[in-house]
Amino acid sequence: MKGFTLIAVLAAALGKVNAAPYWHLRSTEPGDDIELEVSTSSGKIIGLINGTTPSVRQFLNVPYAKPPLDELRFLPPEPLSQRNETIVSTALGPACPQIPSTGASIDTEVVTQLDFNGTTGEDCLSLAIWAPLHRKKDLVPVFIYLFGGGYTTGGIDVAYQIPAQWVQRTQSQIVISANTRVNIFGYPGAAALKYQNPGLLDQRMAIEWAQQNIEAFGGDPERIVIWGQSSGAGSVDLINFAYPDDPIVSGFISDSGSVFLNNQKSDPLFSNFSYVASQVNCSGDADSELACMQKVDYSRIEAVIENYSAAGNNPLKFVPFVDNISIFENYTDRYAMGAISDRPAIFGTNLREGYEVATWPDNPKTTSPNATIANAFTAQAFLCPAMLTAGYRTELGLDTFRYQYRGNFSNISPYFWFGAFHGSELPLLFGTYGDYRGPPTAFETEVSDTMQDLWLAFARDGAKGVEKLGWKSSADGDEVNIFAEMRMRDASVLFPAEKIDAACTQSVMDSILGGVNPFSTIV
Repeated sequence: MKGFTLIAVLAAALGKVNAAPYWHLRSTEPGDDIELEVSTSSGKIIGLINGTTPSVRQFLNVPYAKPPLDELRFLPPEPLSQRNETIVSTALGPACPQIPSTGASIDTEVVTQLDFNGTTGEDCLSLAIWAPLHRKKDLVPVFIYLFGGGYTTGGIDVAYQIPAQWVQRTQSQIVISANTRVNIFGYPGAAALKYQNPGLLDQRMAIEWAQQNIEAFGGDPERIVIWGQSSGAGSVDLINFAYPDDPIVSGFISDSGSVFLNNQKSDPLFSNFSYVASQVNCSGDADSELACMQKVDYSRIEAVIENYSAAGNNPLKFVPFVDNISIFENYTDRYAMGAISDRPAIFGTNLREGYEVATWPDNPKTTSPNATIANAFTAQAFLCPAMLTAGYRTELGLDTFRYQYRGNFSNISPYFWFGAFHGSELPLLFGTYGDYRGPPTAFETEVSDTMQDLWLAFARDGAKGVEKLGWKSSADGDEVNIFAEMRMRDASVLFPAEKIDAACTQSVMDSILGGVNPFSTIV
């Protein structure tokens, strides 16, 4: 008699066997290549298959580091010891503690499927893994996705950023998403700490875990691409410089971010951490302050930060800290020294990035934000840093590919002024674009397939993969790949970069390189 997986037993115990097609019973008969029980350094991981994407194995809560509790709070992540326990990984784990944004934006007011909407808790250092139903004869490439959120919010559980439908369509890659620490827990800025950026170090440990374990799921540890959006894209580029000789990954993809997206400054005087400490009775010298803060219930720390903003103050900022280990003071100098990995990279931006942070209008259905401010922010924070990055990388002979996304699809951008706003490309890449606000158009599906296939070609074969599909590097004619050119109905078309970058005047470039942020009141 065939033995059924533990997941079926659990489903029966919960009375859910009759709730098909969500639960699928899978045999563990020897020779069956549908593997829902995978042995890893974290233990034996039990996954699931659901009826929505029945050709995808999902392992949704895989620990990759010790829980950052008590004396491990604020410290670099520690690897898990080899474990033999069984982990039922059928629901997403909690994201790390965070303070939700109080400002109105496209994500928070209308397209909430781009905003984190899951649970939180300190035992949060987990991965979710989506893999093809059957193991392939050859190992498949792997994406590790890093979420955005300004280093202050975010996690795996974002509706538009669940990749199951992409894996269902292609059956040719594994996608991993990682929960990492954010806000004060990821970037504490405490005087007693040697390492101020445990959130960035969480990302590195997630990559190391994948390198060690992903082959057990059918993934190729030699073809791991790290991919992120917004602050996640900034993190991707930071990894480029933090580990120039050993990045582990085979390529980098940065959607709307780079090391030059540095509009938020860390707190060199450690005053923000000390203020929070004072509000939870942890004042003292640096060491005693830290020790006390490691014992306070994390919800009290969250409450202090949240109440500070609610009182009308500018938010207390806990963002990546220049430590010259994981993040450096001057990236122009790092480029000049060639202190960067040699892996190929994709950098891209969206046409209307700045509308995400522009002042929210009183009646957004009929009135748009100030276009001059929004467009200037797009150039300052996204477009021109991408141009600068491509130029520096090309000078070093590094394979670099640029894109600009221009999609304006009503089921993602329902208000007339949204257009290709910050993050609006993600539903097309993850395959979730038809899940909310109506079905997609044929052109929207074409754009999604085109972008997904280029991302996959890059993961399979780096620069050669996308060049075979017609995407030229910045060194080959300096062109930008335009995705979703709405007027010409082109899913993908190359434009001269000089036409795309017209807004990147000398004054804009000087402010980027000088670290000047003219938008400090809104970012």
